[in-house]
Amino acid sequence: MTEKRESGWIAIGLITLFYAFLYALNFWLPLTGNSSYTTRIWDWSQVGLAVGAALVLLIKWHALEKRNALIGLVLGVLTALSHWLHEPNYLASALQGLAVWLTFVAGTVLFREMKTAGVKSFEPPLSKLGGSLLFGVAVAIPLAVINDLYFYMNSGVVRFQNVFFSAFEALRPGISEESLYRFFVLAFCLSLLRRSEHTRLALLVSIGLAVIPHSLNHLPDLFLDNAPMGLFMLTMTSLLFGLPMALLQVKRNFETAVAFHWFIDFARFLFGY
Repeated sequence: MTEKRESGWIAIGLITLFYAFLYALNFWLPLTGNSSYTTRIWDWSQVGLAVGAALVLLIKWHALEKRNALIGLVLGVLTALSHWLHEPNYLASALQGLAVWLTFVAGTVLFREMKTAGVKSFEPPLSKLGGSLLFGVAVAIPLAVINDLYFYMNSGVVRFQNVFFSAFEALRPGISEESLYRFFVLAFCLSLLRRSEHTRLALLVSIGLAVIPHSLNHLPDLFLDNAPMGLFMLTMTSLLFGLPMALLQVKRNFETAVAFHWFIDFARFLFGY
C-alpha cells in the first residue's frame, strides 16, 4: 500500500520534470517558419494532454458514459467553430475540437472513478447550469476590467469589435483551456494521488499543476525579452486568473470556470485586444 501511495507522487514528479524539459527544449530548438516560442509550447502542451487523455480512454473505455461523450462532443464542436472564426484552418480547428472532446471525456471518467473527490460538470437541473454560468461571469467582471486596463495601458488604443463575434470567438479559449489545462490536469493528478494520506497537499499540488504550466505557456517570448517582467507576469496571471479558475472548478463546477474564462476573453476581444 505504501508503494502505491509513493508511486503517485513519483509520477507527479516525473510529469513536472517532463514539462520543465519541454519548456527548456522549446528555447533550445531553433524556430521554423512563422512560429514563436509561445505558439510552439502551446502546440506541444495541447498534443501531450490530448494524447494522455486518449490513452486514459483506451485503458478505461468501459467507464465511458454516453451522456458525457455527447456533452464533450458539443463542447468540441463549439470550440472548433470558434477556432475557425479566429483562424479559418479546418485541420487546426478540428484538432482543437478533438482535444477538447478527449480531455473532457477522459476527465469525467477519472473523476467518476474517484467518487469522493472530483470536479462536477453539467449536473441537472438546467436552472443550476444557468446559475453557474451567471456566477462565473459575475465573478469575472472585476478581473476583466483589470485585464483590459493592462492592455489599454500598453497599447493606449481601444478598437471596439462586433459583440457577437467577440462572444463566439471567446468560446475557444474559455472551453478548450479549461478542459485541457485544468479539468483534465486536475482529474489526472488527483487520480494519481488518490491513495495519498496527505489529501490537502495532493489537492494543492494538483491545483498548482493546473495553474502554473498554463500561465507559463503564455510567457516564453516575454521571458526572453525581459526575464524579471516574465516572472512578475507569471505571478500575476497565476494569482489573478489561473488560480480563480482552478478554484471555481474545484469548489463549484467546470462550467462556472468556463463562464469566468469566457468573459475575461470576451471583454478583451470586444475592446480589440
